[in-house]
Amino acid sequence: MSLRIDPQDPLAVWNASLPAWVLHRPEPSRAERAAMRMEICEAAIRLVCEAGLEGLTMRRLAGAMNRSTTTISHHFADRRELWIAVYRTTILRTQARIRHAYESSGGSPLACALAQMPIDREGREDWHIYLAQYHVACTDEELAREEREQVRIASRDFAELLHREHGLPRDRARRASRQIVTLLIGVATQALFEPRSWSPRRQKQFLEEQFRLLDLPL
Repeated sequence: MSLRIDPQDPLAVWNASLPAWVLHRPEPSRAERAAMRMEICEAAIRLVCEAGLEGLTMRRLAGAMNRSTTTISHHFADRRELWIAVYRTTILRTQARIRHAYESSGGSPLACALAQMPIDREGREDWHIYLAQYHVACTDEELAREEREQVRIASRDFAELLHREHGLPRDRARRASRQIVTLLIGVATQALFEPRSWSPRRQKQFLEEQFRLLDLPL
């Protein structure tokens, strides 16, 4: 009977430099590291929503994930690096919702705007992070620059949608985009603090009214 090693099993790797009793576990692949970083960020988002920004500690996060603090620190050197990754994760999630709204609605500007609002669980989680980011960025110039850049990108992308897809003159599209992005931030903030007054239905109705007042395509 011969020993058979499955070459597809990443744990079954022969390493003559290790003693026989030591299990060789190769370094995780880039995809595996990215998946773990995302899992950590998603858990951190939930933790911030439950316990606030001050509740986001390496130890508390490890406990929530049922993992060791070593696992967290292997992927993030400190709490600040973790926070930047958490913030960028919410940006990626918002972008994914915008793409889905664009594709499912045939390019509706209103649908793309609503995709950025706290109208479902993920949207509410993301806005918890955005508001916490405002607080952190007030005393951290690097994070403040990133916040300004993300708002600029959001405004640019919405202007391009209005201009390229719906034929608005570029200058008008830019002005309207800045107005809509500012409006979204204000309504989303109110919706987190007054969820009964700003239900998803109310948010949609209000945005429709504002789009009509600005004479923008829905």
